[in-house]
Amino acid sequence: MATLRRSEPSTARSIAARTAALLLCPALVLASGAPVLAEGSPRPGGVVRIGQKVDVSGFHGLDVSDIAPGYEDSWLVTVVNERPEPVTVGVRVDDLRNAENGCSGPESRVDDTCDGDGELGEHLRLRLGTPDNVRMFSAPLDEAVSGSGQLVTVPAQGETEVVIGLRLPASTGNEVQTDSVDFVLVWRAETVLGTVPETAEDGVELRSTVVGGDSSADLAQTGARIMLLVGLAVALVAGGALLFLMTRRGGAERQPADRSTER
Repeated sequence: MATLRRSEPSTARSIAARTAALLLCPALVLASGAPVLAEGSPRPGGVVRIGQKVDVSGFHGLDVSDIAPGYEDSWLVTVVNERPEPVTVGVRVDDLRNAENGCSGPESRVDDTCDGDGELGEHLRLRLGTPDNVRMFSAPLDEAVSGSGQLVTVPAQGETEVVIGLRLPASTGNEVQTDSVDFVLVWRAETVLGTVPETAEDGVELRSTVVGGDSSADLAQTGARIMLLVGLAVALVAGGALLFLMTRRGGAERQPADRSTER
């Protein structure tokens, strides 16, 4: 009998641990598995060729979909220099058009310009870098019209991988819901100093989808990542509290059982 009684607290602790695990697993999956919040490996972005002119016909463009606060994606572009001298490469945003596309319910409470220009270009950030330094340049689209400067050097008759990225910070408010942007991403090549100075550039038109998408445009999305972390914290606290209470209760029951055994 004593042995059976002493095993009850262990059983209670086991039940508590399993319950806490059941609470924590969904929260951890949600926190780590949401693709819109995760920064993964760059997707294929095609090829940009630099000769006497810049040829962007091999550039795949950017497939910008499911955009919402916390969105982040990047593309790996191979820049091929066909010239006999090294060149530097940079990008800039041209012909930027912010579209409001009306207002959703949450958006109308923070945005009174539902029929004018949108605000997405103020928040959606363009990045340029290399695989080992992806943040050489980062600026909102509205500021990227000034250009990144010449950041990446491509050797003569050589090639270099360049990472182009877009990011909408998780802290972005509901004023960008239903907004979209159109712009031309201009690739600019310049010969390196000390060689014959030549500049060439060309661009490709890009277009984003509406923020939130058709199915979720009426949902408040501000602070989505924060709420996810709050949910995880609540689950952690609840699991810990349950485990503590069950363990304490088991300890209290064990003391009378031990005394009874001694008698």
